[in-house]
Amino acid sequence: MSKGVSLTVRNLSPVTKAKLSRRAARKGRSLEAEVRALLDAAANERAPPLKGFPDWFIEMIEPGEEDVAAFLDARRKPHAPVEL
Repeated sequence: MSKGVSLTVRNLSPVTKAKLSRRAARKGRSLEAEVRALLDAAANERAPPLKGFPDWFIEMIEPGEEDVAAFLDARRKPHAPVEL
């Protein structure tokens, strides 16, 4: 299990905090757990599809868990040998 990272949110309005607290209570969890769930959901949202771009380009700019270099290496095709 990976170690979590702490995050501090400053200047959150009291109204927003109260709404999040009520939302957390309805779901039977702490405010911290509710905010964590909201952030996880937001981070995992897929962006709307880009129109007019080929799928391979969209995958390249949104590779997901793999990094861009690994993505490109996996799709790179060796060229034919050149005679000199």
